[in-house]
Amino acid sequence: MKALSILTLSVFALLLTCCSGHQQPKSFNNVITGNDSVAMMLGDGTMEVYHSEALGLDIPHPSCLVHQEFDDSLQEVFVGGDISISVIAQYYNDEDIFRSAGQQMQGMGAELLEAEDDYSIHTGQEGDFEYYAKVVEDSARLVTIILRYYPDHAEGVEPLKQLVRDFKP
Repeated sequence: MKALSILTLSVFALLLTCCSGHQQPKSFNNVITGNDSVAMMLGDGTMEVYHSEALGLDIPHPSCLVHQEFDDSLQEVFVGGDISISVIAQYYNDEDIFRSAGQQMQGMGAELLEAEDDYSIHTGQEGDFEYYAKVVEDSARLVTIILRYYPDHAEGVEPLKQLVRDFKP
């Protein structure tokens, strides 16, 4: 019995000696932020392409955003939590087109970030949500893609902003 306790003390002393030069692991911040939750959600998904018969175009989106069905609509919406991507088409022969989507966004207080001959990029806030949008003009229509998100997701949605920037109908 005495030999066992001497052996136990020897092992304990050896462990203390080995660990005395090493720092104990530091604690880490285990609070998940809005940006973290979005990054995890996007990291768990893959990119998919939805073909919209109504709009006549393919819409890339992360699989974590679920398509919402609307009857008789020239709009497609993909939602996941408090993030959404909407794609809207306005045809030039449509009598309801008085102002372009870009003009409408600027009328709501959107900031114009970039403008080229065939597209413009806007950012703004509507209620509790921020949005990032691209309006693309082709020969028959204006196509608008809008990313909506809570402000505390601003960093986490950067990959989705890139998706909006790269969108081409």
